[in-house]
Amino acid sequence: MNRYQILRSRAWQAALLLVPLCLPPAQAQAPAPAAAAAPTEVLLVQVQGDVRINGTPARTGALPAGALVQTGVDGQVQLRTTTGALIALPAGSELRLNAASNTVALNAGGLRLSTGGAEWRVALAERSIRTRGYLKLQDCAAGCTLPKGLYGRIAQGEAVLEYQGGRSVLRTRAFRWADASSRPEVLADLPALLDDRNSQAEATRVRTEVAATLQAGIAAFRDGQDAAATQGFERVRALAPGETLVPYYLGLLALKRADNATAVQLLQQYAREDPEGAAARDVPQTLTLLSSVQLQQEVASAVQREAEVVGSPPEPGSIAVQAFVNKGDANFRAMAKGLAAMIIADLSKVPGLKVLEREKVQLLVNEAKLGDSGLADTASAVRSGRLMRAEKVVVGNFEVQQP
Repeated sequence: MNRYQILRSRAWQAALLLVPLCLPPAQAQAPAPAAAAAPTEVLLVQVQGDVRINGTPARTGALPAGALVQTGVDGQVQLRTTTGALIALPAGSELRLNAASNTVALNAGGLRLSTGGAEWRVALAERSIRTRGYLKLQDCAAGCTLPKGLYGRIAQGEAVLEYQGGRSVLRTRAFRWADASSRPEVLADLPALLDDRNSQAEATRVRTEVAATLQAGIAAFRDGQDAAATQGFERVRALAPGETLVPYYLGLLALKRADNATAVQLLQQYAREDPEGAAARDVPQTLTLLSSVQLQQEVASAVQREAEVVGSPPEPGSIAVQAFVNKGDANFRAMAKGLAAMIIADLSKVPGLKVLEREKVQLLVNEAKLGDSGLADTASAVRSGRLMRAEKVVVGNFEVQQP
C-alpha cells in the first residue's frame, strides 16, 4: 500500500470514529416539531418578451420562494398561485414574491391582481394596499404625461390603502396616489395609463424597434463597423435585456479588442442563456481556448509580479495540490497527476475549503521553472504556494516498487 492509500485509509477511519460522537443520546432528543403549513406556491403560466426570474430568463413552471420577477420594456408575464390568485405584470415592472403569506412587493411598474377570494397585501415604498377582489396598479414613471404618482383601480371588491398618518377604503374606484404621505385622490374617469390596450401597443412598438436595431447591429458587425455595431447591441440590451444574441456579438467584439476577460464573461452568459445556439456557433470550444489563454496570462503576470504577489495575504481556506514527484520508474510518471487528482477530489468535498484549479497550479509551477524535481523541495513548495496565494500546499512523491 502506498503512502496516499495509507493516509486516505486513516482519514476515513478517523471520520468513522468521529461520527458516533456527534450523535445526541436518545433520551436528549427533542420532540418532533409540528408540521408547518405548506407555503403558497406560485406558478409562471405565461410569458411574453423579456421576462426574468432572479436575473435569469423566465421559464414556465413553479417559481422559487421569494423570487424576484422583472419584465423588460417588451415583457409581460402571468402568474398563478395554488390558492387561486392570478397576478399579471405589464412591461417595465418588478415584483418580489413572498412565499410565507399572500404578500407581494411592487418595486416598479404595475400589476394586475385577482385575489381569488383571499385577502392579499401589496407592499409599496412606505405604504401598502390590502385588497380582496381585482386590483390594477400602474406607476407613472419616465415618459408618462400624466401627473406623477401611482395610479390604480379597484375593479371588483374593495381595497384598503394605508399610508403615513391614515388609510382610505375604496370600492370600485380609480385613484391617483402621489406619495406615501398623501391621501389617495379619487378619480372620476379611468386614466389611459390603466388601459391595457395602450400597453400592448407600446410593447408591439418596442419589439419592432428591437428587431430592427438588432439586425442593423449584426450588419454593422459583418461590415467591420465595430463602433456602430457596439452602439446597436447596447441599445438592444437596454430595450430587451433578455435578447440572447446581444452577449454573443458583444463577446465577439471584445475578442476583436483583445479583451479576453470581457469576452469570456459575455460568451459564458450566452452559453447559459442559449445552450443550443452556443453549441451551433462553437462557443464552448471558443471558451475552452479563451480560458486557457486567459489562465496562462494570469500565471505569467503573477510570476512577473512575484514580489508584489507574495506580499499579499493568502486566500482564506485555500489549498493547492501539486502533482506528485515520481522517484521511481519513468513509465509510471502519469500517476503523478492521478494521485493529485484523487486528493483534490477528496479535499473538494470539505466544507469551507477552497481547492485551487489544478491547471493553474501546474502552469505556475512551469512558469516559475520549478520542474518536477523542485516540487518536493520545501523552499520551492513555499514559493509556489505564495505565488498562488494559497494558505497551504500539498506536495509529495511516490515510487512504484516492482517485484
